[in-house]
Amino acid sequence: MKKFLLIAAALLMVAVSCGQKAESIRLQTLTSADIPGEIGYQGDLIEVYGYTDNTGENIVMLTETDVMQWGETEDGLILSNKTIFAYRFLKNNDNWEEVWRVYEMEFECEHYPIAEFVKGALSVTDLDNDGIAEIWLMYVKSCKGGVDPDAMFLRMYDNEEVYTMKGETKLELSDGTEKVIMGGEYIFDNKFLHQNTPPAFVDFAKKLWEKHVNYVGGR
Repeated sequence: MKKFLLIAAALLMVAVSCGQKAESIRLQTLTSADIPGEIGYQGDLIEVYGYTDNTGENIVMLTETDVMQWGETEDGLILSNKTIFAYRFLKNNDNWEEVWRVYEMEFECEHYPIAEFVKGALSVTDLDNDGIAEIWLMYVKSCKGGVDPDAMFLRMYDNEEVYTMKGETKLELSDGTEKVIMGGEYIFDNKFLHQNTPPAFVDFAKKLWEKHVNYVGGR
């Protein structure tokens, strides 16, 4: 395999400044053909990128499965599952090692199960300027038979430390005379709220959430 850092692909500059200067982390778009053979993953490839920071050469990828029939209820309703995965791999000498894995499933859904990464939300930053990338992921999950917000999650990995936001997507509905807003709220976990957490992490999380809060899953 060609070294993924030398592949002729468009470089994406995705470091974003939130009130301070952020160091640049360059992402390189990869394809399934660029993934080293020893790297194993589940599901169908959605996005995969290579980048280099102070930890070394890295690959981050997002995958998802098809909707899978699981069984049925006593009333004959079909139960289905949908699963998503995210991975980070780090090159150690000539070997690629899995650093972390995200695994989420919408399980035994009587309606259409939604479990998917928010399109365009994957971000790589160095907001604390320590030379180590922060990986930002957003995804939605739901099993609904009507018009309701999806559960939405933001997960950020600072190397192997995990920060989490959770809440709901926002729906704006109208009956022709009145507009009704549903969802949109979120809460931070204790990592984000800790006094030693860089303010830039919280600022960026809020902006990323607001940018994608109207996301509609299952399209």
